[in-house]
Amino acid sequence: MEREISHLRAYLPTDRRLPGFLRVWNENSHHRLYDIPCRGKADNARAAAKGNPERDPALPWGDLPSGVYKLTRVTRYDPPHRTFGATAILLDGLTGDAFSAAKNGRTGLAIHGGRGSDRLMATYGCLRLFDRDMELLTGFFGNALIHLEVMDVDVWPPGYVVAV
Repeated sequence: MEREISHLRAYLPTDRRLPGFLRVWNENSHHRLYDIPCRGKADNARAAAKGNPERDPALPWGDLPSGVYKLTRVTRYDPPHRTFGATAILLDGLTGDAFSAAKNGRTGLAIHGGRGSDRLMATYGCLRLFDRDMELLTGFFGNALIHLEVMDVDVWPPGYVVAV
């Protein structure tokens, strides 16, 4: 089934140890189609080994930076890649920390699955979805220009107000 979507918005908690969700909007941006679990946390050991022990999103091997990305292309792997799964959607930072990180040498960022569908494992700085959700998401792509907005959310879940 091929239906075009207009944009994606990832809500990620500032405590990146927690999962977030990716909201998929329809063509006219008035209705959300899906909320998909996701994770934007970098792997602690890999980040430390590469000189970024704090997982600073502005530096290579850090957590996924917030901001707006252009989805540049879908890459398919046959057989599925051990880390990325069967598909990856490559990202290009346009605004915010996403743009600054690109200027600092952050490359190769993507939305991808991989590592099965039972846990959302940390990545090397990308946005990970379950494999089944990655299949669903890539099924929506047509020829439209699609953007991903990544938002850091202090209160989790988003929209939840804590009484003081």
